[in-house]
This record gives sequence, C-alpha cells and structure tokens, in this order.
Amino acid sequence: MIFKIAFKNIWRNKLRSWVVITAIALGIFGGLAVISTATGLTKMRQENAIKTYVSHIQIHDSSYVKFGRLEDEIAKDKEVLEYLHQQPEVYAASARLKVESFIQSAGGNAGVILNGINPETEKRLTSISELCEEGNFLENFKRKPPIIISRKLATKLNAKVKTTIQCSFSDPQGVPITGVFKVVDIFSTSNSMYDEFNAFVRLEDLRNLSGIEGSHEIALTLKDDQKVEDFRRQIIDRFPKYQIDSWRGIAPELGYADKMMDLIMTIFLVIIMLALAFGIVNTMLMAVLERKKELGMLLSIGMNKKKVFWMIIWESIFLALIAGPLGILSTFVAVKIFGKYGIDLSFAAEGLRSVGLDSVIYPELNSNYYIIISVLVIVTAILSSIYPALKALKLNPAETLRTA
Repeated sequence: MIFKIAFKNIWRNKLRSWVVITAIALGIFGGLAVISTATGLTKMRQENAIKTYVSHIQIHDSSYVKFGRLEDEIAKDKEVLEYLHQQPEVYAASARLKVESFIQSAGGNAGVILNGINPETEKRLTSISELCEEGNFLENFKRKPPIIISRKLATKLNAKVKTTIQCSFSDPQGVPITGVFKVVDIFSTSNSMYDEFNAFVRLEDLRNLSGIEGSHEIALTLKDDQKVEDFRRQIIDRFPKYQIDSWRGIAPELGYADKMMDLIMTIFLVIIMLALAFGIVNTMLMAVLERKKELGMLLSIGMNKKKVFWMIIWESIFLALIAGPLGILSTFVAVKIFGKYGIDLSFAAEGLRSVGLDSVIYPELNSNYYIIISVLVIVTAILSSIYPALKALKLNPAETLRTA
C-alpha cells in the first residue's frame, strides 16, 4: 500500500519530478563520462609507452643503471636472450645498444640517443616499424648504414629520406668516433619528447662503429600483461646479477597515473552522490512543505508515523530508481559508441603528443562502476530522504490543519 501511494505521489507534480530525474541522470552521466574518458587516457598512455619504448620488462647491467657508461654492457646478453626466447610467457625480446651521440646534417644538429637494434626482433617488440612513413625499418639500404629519425628530429635537422647524417660520440676508451648514416625512413610516435631525442640504427652497425660487442639493454614483452611481476621475479632468480625492472619501475609516472585515477574516480563519485543527495533533499522538502495539510490529515486520522516516514523514503527511492538507470544506460551507450569510434581531438594533437597521447581517445569504463553507482544511488537516496521524512513527522496535525 505504502509503495503504491509513494509512487503516485512523485507524479503529482510531473514537471518537478522529471526535472529532478533529468538532473540526477545527467549528473551520473557526466561523472561516469569523465571517469571513462580519464580511464581511456590513462590506459592509452600506458599502452603507448609500453609499445614504444618501455616494454613490460627491461634488463640492464647494474652499473649501467647507476652511471650509464658505454662499458657497462650486459656481459652474457646472448645467454639471456636465448633463455627468454625459450620461455612460453615471452611474446618478444630484443637487445639494444644505446649511445649518446651528437647528430648533424647540412641543415642542423642535435643531441640524440642512438639505439642500435635488431630490426627483426624489434618489429615484434615495439610499434616503431608500423609508424615509419615509408615502411622501411632499417631493411632496404645500399652502401651507407641506414638510420631512422623522427619527424620532429627531421624538422630540427632539416633532413628527409636519403639525407646523409653524421653521428659523433666517444667510445668506452674516450676516443672520438664519427659515423656516417643515410636516412631511410622517418617515424612519428604519440610521444613527441621521445621522438626528439631518439634515433635508430642497426645493432651490428653500431657495434662495429663503437667497438662494443654486447648490449646495454634487453627489453621484452609478455603475452599476458598480468604476469609481469611474477615473470620479473623469475628472471631475477635466474640472473641475480642484473638490474631487472618492470614498466612500473622504469616509468614510475605511469604507475602513479593508476593511483591518481583511483583518487580522481573516488572524487567524482563523491561529487555525483553529493549532487544526487542535494537534489533529493531539496525536492522532498518542497514536497513535504506543499503537502502539509495532507500529511497533517493522515496523521490526525491515525496513520502510523512510521508509515508516513517510509512513504517519504520510498518516494526518494523511486526518484533515484528512475534517474539512476537512465544515467547509467546513457553512459553505457555513449561508452560503447565512443569506445569503438573514438573521440577525435585533432585540434589538440600537438599538446597531446607532448604527454604521450594520441589525438583520438577511446573511453573505457570498468563494468564494476555500473554496479557501484547503482548501489550508491539507492543508498544516497535513502540517506538524503531521512531529513525530509523526519521533518514530516514533526508536523503537528492540529496546527497543520488549522493553518493550512
């Protein structure tokens, strides 16, 4: 009986009820939309970093991590690579030789890190090969050793494909070395900062030029990114002398982003619930004040105060039960659509690339949030309707009927 009365009461003033329902639904939609967009941004940044330069795990000589000297190479890099290629968990692994170099062309100069790589294994490890404009990942060249530079670096050097580049650095003994390369392709990643300071050459060419036989870094990705820490510990047990870090240790800012996202989501959920609470309190107080005479009459003819209390509570719950699903459903549809086609922010592409993001964002929302929001909406509706319900119970039936 109370349920029927409560449900009918919210439609006595349809305009006000729909305004409140719409406001609550829009609040839920807006909050969840922000959360889903932020989640998509965070995931995109992590994936771009892992696919471009971080990988899941990196192995270095302990001294190289501390001092970054050329002579601090991985002594048994072939043994490590052989072990990794035998592990079923490993998707790809590749050795790299990294040399800080002064690079110049006829049109300019810059400081870069020359990355000596194996094109075949690096193709599986990173997405750089897919981002090359000509599709030539250090494979097609003639006499001069090939080099790949970024679009940003090419602009700085006033260089293009077939431009001759000169690279100068010192070998482990401090002897100056100069190498001449020819640009065979130009790439662009989602991280303009990375692009500006990195160039790629073949591992064997850089070894011949520098006199270093080993490598400074072995990077690998796993088939299952949930097993990164477990596999890292496995490698540490097998090669305890090396410095072995997961992507969270290599780029801690990416790990902090996860924690920040949890905080941001909590803040937005609190904001959503506060907006919901104020909307319900305001609406129900107006309803109670407008229905003073009716409530006074119900109390005067002997209606239990407990029933009046629960009638107000159920009115609030019904408002939330209508608004909540509308907001959640609209969010679900929007996330599905934009999660598939993306949100194009090409107008801010340069700014996004400076922080490692693509210009198209794909919102994403964990299904748990729909459940959490549903529960919180009902709980908030009950809590926020207590004050208006108590206000109704304080009405004096005789005085209310006399003054109404």
